[in-house]
Amino acid sequence: MESIYLFLQGTLPTMLVSSLSKISARASSLSRPFSTIPVTNVASVLKLNVRDEPTAVKFDSAMKAMTEKMKASPGMISATRHVCKSEWAYELSFVWDTKENFGAWKESALREEVHSIYLDGLKDCGIEEDNVYGGARVSDVWV
Repeated sequence: MESIYLFLQGTLPTMLVSSLSKISARASSLSRPFSTIPVTNVASVLKLNVRDEPTAVKFDSAMKAMTEKMKASPGMISATRHVCKSEWAYELSFVWDTKENFGAWKESALREEVHSIYLDGLKDCGIEEDNVYGGARVSDVWV
């Protein structure tokens, strides 16, 4: 019985360490593809369809008012709008200088105030919020 105890005492920790090493290596390999792209600037991106020119112009007005207020957000460095006039695809990108400033923006009272302008703009243009894609992106300017 004592020999089994000594065997298990030496083997069990070794097996545990080996298993944990394998799990750790597997977890590292899963995250490795993302580690080569540094997170410098972070963009909040919105994509939607505005149907036609009058709707695009109307939504532009709301988004310009919203962007003016967003300038007060620490670290906000740019706002860009792209419109495809054949499909009426409308894309906005708001960029912050660090992920920390972007995180602070998401939790700020200013964001809540700005979000109401955004929602009013959607409503005035007859666009459902469910039809808008929103997400965060790593953003870099290369030229």
